[in-house]
Amino acid sequence: MKKVLYLSSLMAFCFTLCSVVATALPITLVHITMSPRDTTVCSGTHPIFTAAAIDTTGGITTTVSYLWQVSTDGGTTWSYASDTTIYSGDSTATLTVSANVLMNGYKYRCRASDSNGTSYTSSAILTDIGIAPGTISGPSIVCKTSSITLFDSVTGGKWHSNNTAIATIGSGTGVVTGLLPGYDTVTYTDTNICGMGVTSAVIRVDTVVTAKPISGPSATCVAHYITLTNPNVLGTWSWSTSNGRATITHAGLLSGVSHGLDTAFYVFTNACNTVTSSFVVTVDTVLNAGTISGATNLCAGSWTHLTESVSGGTWFSSSSAIAVVDGSGNVTGVGQGAVTISYYLSNACGASTATHSMLLSRSASNITGSDSVGVGLSKTLADTVLGGTWTTNDTSIATIIDTSGIVTGVAVGTTTITYTVTNFCGTSYAVMTLNVGNHPDPGTITGPTSVCLGTTITLSSSVSGGTWSSSSDTNATVSSGGVVSGLTVDSGTAMTPVTISYTVHTGFGDSTTTVIVNVLHTPIISITGPPAFALGQNYQIRAVPPDGTWSHTNNTIGTFLLVYDSSAFSIPYATFLSYIMTGQGTDVLHYHATNACGSADSSLTATIHGVKVNTVNSAVSALNIYPNPTQGEFSINVSTNTNEQAVVTITNMVGEKVSELTIPTNKLVDVKLDQPAGIYLISATTVSGNNYTAKISVAK
Repeated sequence: MKKVLYLSSLMAFCFTLCSVVATALPITLVHITMSPRDTTVCSGTHPIFTAAAIDTTGGITTTVSYLWQVSTDGGTTWSYASDTTIYSGDSTATLTVSANVLMNGYKYRCRASDSNGTSYTSSAILTDIGIAPGTISGPSIVCKTSSITLFDSVTGGKWHSNNTAIATIGSGTGVVTGLLPGYDTVTYTDTNICGMGVTSAVIRVDTVVTAKPISGPSATCVAHYITLTNPNVLGTWSWSTSNGRATITHAGLLSGVSHGLDTAFYVFTNACNTVTSSFVVTVDTVLNAGTISGATNLCAGSWTHLTESVSGGTWFSSSSAIAVVDGSGNVTGVGQGAVTISYYLSNACGASTATHSMLLSRSASNITGSDSVGVGLSKTLADTVLGGTWTTNDTSIATIIDTSGIVTGVAVGTTTITYTVTNFCGTSYAVMTLNVGNHPDPGTITGPTSVCLGTTITLSSSVSGGTWSSSSDTNATVSSGGVVSGLTVDSGTAMTPVTISYTVHTGFGDSTTTVIVNVLHTPIISITGPPAFALGQNYQIRAVPPDGTWSHTNNTIGTFLLVYDSSAFSIPYATFLSYIMTGQGTDVLHYHATNACGSADSSLTATIHGVKVNTVNSAVSALNIYPNPTQGEFSINVSTNTNEQAVVTITNMVGEKVSELTIPTNKLVDVKLDQPAGIYLISATTVSGNNYTAKISVAK
C-alpha cells in the first residue's frame, strides 16, 4: 500500500515537473551551435566572424538564414551590417570585415532564423590596434623660458622636437620648454605589433609684448563703419568701446551709433602677458550748412557782408568775374549779372551747401563799335553793361534801335548816340559822336580782259587804296598791285572766266567793282565728224574751240549749208558746220582758230567713191537729229536734193502721236519735246513723197 502510494506520488511529481520544464523551454526551435569570437587585428586586415545554428524540431529538416548585426555603442543599439564597402557575407554564416582603427570596439552578432523561429548568437568585440600613436593633448602655447606638459592617449611612446632652437621637449615626459619666439613642431612616436605611428602638434613660443598703436580712420558716420587694426596678432585679443557711441566686432569693424567721441580698446594676450591699446574715434552725422542772410543786390565796386547760421564752412562764388567772396562772407562786386554765393560745410559723412542769389549791377561803360557809318548802311554799337536803352539826338542824320544798338546812316553829318542805364546803382550815361558819310567809290577797273596760261596782265583802278581778289585762285591769282597770273583752264574748255574784284574800304563802308578776265591757252583744235561720207547726206561736223573759221578745198565736191555756234545745241565751247557732199571725189575741210594766245589749224578729209546717186529717198541718215540723246531740246534737218516742205511726226513706243510739225528741208530747225524720258520715233515725209525715219532718246 505504501509502495503504491509512493509510486503514485512520484508520478504526480514527475508530471508536474515535466509540465514546468515544458513550459520554461523557449518558443523557437532554432539552436545556436557556434557564436562569433572576440578578434584583435591591425588596421587594413580583414577579420572573419563565424556563426552556426540548427533547427531542433525532430525529424524535420529546414534551412536556417543568417543576418549579421553591428553595434557601435557597446551593444546598446544594433543595426544590420549592410555597408558593402566594409562588409561582405552579411547574409551568410561568415562575415568578413575591412577593419580600420575607427571600428575599434565595435560588437558583432548574428541573427539565425527559419520558419520555426529566430535566435541570436552572443556578441564578439573587434579590437583594431592600428598603428596610430593616439592623440596629443595639452597647451599649444608656451612663454619663452616657461614650460608646458603634453600628453598622448597612448602610453609608451617617445617625444621629439623638430626645432630645438625654438623649444625642447622631454623624450619620455612631454615637458616643453620655450627658448625663442616662433613655432616648433613636436612629434610623438609609438610602436606596436601593427607597426610604428607618428602624430604631431605645433607649439608656439611667445615672448613678452608691448602695446602697439591702433591704426585706421579716426572718424566715421552714424550707421557707417571703419576697420581698425593692431600689429599684435600672435595671441588672443578682444575689441571694445568705452561709451556706446560706436560698436566694434572681433575683426575690428567699428560702426557708428550716435554723434560724439568714443574710444576703441584692443586687449591682446599671449602666453607671456596682456597689453591694452586705445584709439579715439569721432562719430559724425551729415552736417546742415544752415542758411545765408544778407543783401541780394550789389553795385560793382561796392561790397557787402553775408552771414551764415552755422560756423566752420567755406565761402564760394559761382563767377569771380561778377563777384568775389572772402573767407568771412564779404562779397565784392566786380561785374554785372546774376551770381550765386555758396557756403560749403563738410565732414566724414559728406557735404552740405547753402546758397544765396545776388544780382550785380554796373554803371554805363564806354560804348564800343565803329564811330562811322555810311549813308544807307547799318552797324551795331554795344556797351558791356546790359539792360540800357539807345537814343540819337538827330534822327535826320542816323537812326538807332533802342534795344539792340543797331545804328543806320540817313544823311551825311554827325549825331550824338547816348546809352542810358538805370539799375540798383542809379542812372548813368555813355555817349559817342557818330559820323555819317557816303560809302566810297571803288572806281573803274581798266586793263586787258584775257590772260594766257603762264603769263601776266596788269589791272588798275581809278581809285587808290583798295584791295584785289580773285574768284578762283586755282585758275588765276591777283597781287596787291593788280597783277593777274594765268594758272589753269578748266578741263574741256577753251577758256575759263575768272572774276577779279577791287574793294575800297573806309569807315563809311565797303564798295567793290569787278571785271571778268578770261584765262586762255593757245587753241587746241578738235574736229569731230562721221567716219564715212555718203552722197547727198547732211552732216553736222563739230570743231573745238568755238569762233573759228571753216574753208574747204573743192566746192564742187561738197557744200557748206550752214555754220552755227554752240548755242544751237546748248553745247559750249564748240562751232558746228552743216555739210553735204554733192559729187564724187575728195574735199578737205579746214578749221582755223585764233585767240589772244595764238592760232591753230586742223582739217578733215571727206571722200566718196563710186557712182553719183541722184536720190536719197532710201537713206535713213537723210533725217539728221542733234543732239541724240537729248533732254528734250534738239535740232532736225531733213536733207533732200531740192528744197521743199516736209511733215515731221513724233510718236512714242506704243504708237501714240505726241507732236507734229511742218518744216523746210535742208534747213536746221529747233524742236522742243515736252515728254517723259524714253525712246521716240521721228518720221519725215516730203511733198515729193520721200519718207525718212529715225529714233531719238529723251533723258530727263
